[in-house]
Amino acid sequence: MTGNMHKRPWLAAVLAIVMPGLGHVYLRSWFRALLWFWMVVLSAVLFVPEELIDGADSMGDALALSSELPLEAQLALFAVIAFSAGDAYWQANRTRQRAEGYRCPHCGHEIDDPLAFDFCHWCTEPLPDARADAEESAPTSR
Repeated sequence: MTGNMHKRPWLAAVLAIVMPGLGHVYLRSWFRALLWFWMVVLSAVLFVPEELIDGADSMGDALALSSELPLEAQLALFAVIAFSAGDAYWQANRTRQRAEGYRCPHCGHEIDDPLAFDFCHWCTEPLPDARADAEESAPTSR
């Protein structure tokens, strides 16, 4: 999760709108990316009629036939896309907030990335509990 700290929540949400799971790939959350991708596939299999699928030979045909989707299919796909975008935004924002504001207990300076290093880059003192503190609670500020 160390790479998620500097990820932009709005970009993760936009990518998830483009394709559910893509925002989670950006966040390097592989399991969630697969989960959201398969939710779209499952929604399409359950709600899109076979005649529409059989009639689409290319991507252009699929886009043209999308206006003929039944209301249930449109609602199901919209819900999956919306929840995927919301989850990507929430996950990126939550991880970012966890890492921001962590301070060195020895010198008091703010640590840029407490999950990446085992020492303070200001005073070089070891930070044995930096990972546990950053993962357990919200950051404190002075």
